[in-house]
Amino acid sequence: MISPVLRAIIDGWRLPDGGPLLPRIEALIRPTLLSGHFGSSATLIVGGIQYHLGGERDTQELANLASVTAGDDVLDVCCFLGGPAAQLAQSLKCRVTGIDISQAFVTAASQIVRLSGLDLVSFCAADAANLPFQDERFTVVWSQCSLEHDQSWLRELDRVLAPGGRLALTFAIRQGNPNESSPPWTLQDVMGLVHGLGYRIDHAQDITERDIEIGWKALDRKLSQRERDFTAVLGRDWVRHAHQEFAGEIRAMREGRWGNGRIVATKRRARGAVASAAPPQPGAAPSAIASRPLDQAAP
Repeated sequence: MISPVLRAIIDGWRLPDGGPLLPRIEALIRPTLLSGHFGSSATLIVGGIQYHLGGERDTQELANLASVTAGDDVLDVCCFLGGPAAQLAQSLKCRVTGIDISQAFVTAASQIVRLSGLDLVSFCAADAANLPFQDERFTVVWSQCSLEHDQSWLRELDRVLAPGGRLALTFAIRQGNPNESSPPWTLQDVMGLVHGLGYRIDHAQDITERDIEIGWKALDRKLSQRERDFTAVLGRDWVRHAHQEFAGEIRAMREGRWGNGRIVATKRRARGAVASAAPPQPGAAPSAIASRPLDQAAP
């Protein structure tokens, strides 16, 4: 459902001329973000079109690890306003389908790619646990910082991925000092679940410290650099609370309340076949989850 007010705003968008595409998209959506039409989260409002820790750098790293090329058909799960989808299509010339449960996000994302001339990108409103696609449709299934700790999600992502395709995910993970709000799965748990579905784990890494540096600290710097703009629209109290929120997330990560992980895995079997070999043990030592170069992938 999308409100008539937001629909009118989106219909009135005009993409600024000149310069690289992604900053122009950022400028296009900024007033609507600041007005709170897409949500009140400081991470969302400051993060902008790339609503995940690490922004464009995180998207580029994940694309490199997953060896995304122009020949790929990518499903972006929980796509928000389509920032990563636009980046992948523009830089790699691959086809991207973005899904999000929010019709407002999908409507806005569709308008953004129409204005940008990105014909390789499309969006639809859908539930990640019940995807409206045929089996083995995509060569890459992709999601950044949105994976629910729910095995039905993993089974559905697996269903729509073709054999030989790659699963490329970043997601919250449980760390060594959890509390009641910590995510339930550790990185090793996710590795075991993915392996059990019949995948070769090509890359698995705890990216918590990286996401503190290029995620939360980068958001805080962006807030400081544009503090006058944020203050003019949202007020000094909002800006102060946003700084506090980012600092609090850094503290929670460093205290072991939660973290972020990243996995790239290749589907080795046709749908319905039985996976072979023992999965990685969820209780594996930390050294077992270090990033592997792709040319040293697990067999």
